[in-house]
Amino acid sequence: MHGDGPQGGGSPLAGLLLAALAAVLFAVGAVLQHEAAERSRTPTGLSLRMMMKRRRWMLGQGATMLGTGSQVAALAVAPVAVVQPMLAVGLVVALGLRALRTRQAPLKLELFGAALTTGGLAVFLVAARPETAHHHPPPSSLAVIAAVLLSIALVVGATLLGHGAHGALACGGAAGIAAGIGAVLISIGVRSLQEGGWVHALAGVAVWGAIIVAVVAVLGGQQAYSRGALAWSLPALILLDPLAAIPAARLLLGEHLEPGHAVVWFPAAVVAGIGVVLLARTGEPHGTEETPAEVAGPG
Repeated sequence: MHGDGPQGGGSPLAGLLLAALAAVLFAVGAVLQHEAAERSRTPTGLSLRMMMKRRRWMLGQGATMLGTGSQVAALAVAPVAVVQPMLAVGLVVALGLRALRTRQAPLKLELFGAALTTGGLAVFLVAARPETAHHHPPPSSLAVIAAVLLSIALVVGATLLGHGAHGALACGGAAGIAAGIGAVLISIGVRSLQEGGWVHALAGVAVWGAIIVAVVAVLGGQQAYSRGALAWSLPALILLDPLAAIPAARLLLGEHLEPGHAVVWFPAAVVAGIGVVLLARTGEPHGTEETPAEVAGPG
């Protein structure tokens, strides 16, 4: 396969739809895993052995894996700045699924947060017009290695801050940054695959770096969920994912947002961020520090 990169023969609209599909699958996986965790409690806490034997936990894992595949496919045809922000829609979908399965209407604050998130994202994507430079030179191996080491250092450093709100916030933020960087490395790996095939892609450092960073991001997320309330860790993870991915994509892939529309897309991104925080905080009564499986995803 040959071309100018992921956007050379791809479509931002197709990437947007695939990213939305990934968000839905991640939401389904999160809801099912959370339900399995709630049904696997013992007087001493969460029983991982009991949870992993439950059918809904396995279905949740399957949905998460399919979501990851959809995310990778989206990164193959659309800019990182389109794909990563769209994953926040998973929070809105999870809210709806939870309401259906519990037969409880969402709180007014949850509906307000959902409206802010979806509205802000819609305006951001329309105004920002993320694009990738077709002839941008491939990033150097040193730049990719530096990105991997930065991700590892952030997550390891965050785990040293202990438990409580500050520990959950730090680990969630570090996991979000790692997930954003990992998405960029996946996009680089996909571009290498399209330009030179599997041998060329596997001979580079981007694919292996993406795998390492993905594992680091998952571990960081699990640490975040176990150290404090989701109201602290979840917003940090979801918000810092695109906030890290967009500048990383600018440096490594040449992606850019429409500068002349910054007065529109920047406030829209802030509005979407506020919506994410509201959704995560209103969802706190449905999750505890003992349910790290509540959220599965990107990043």
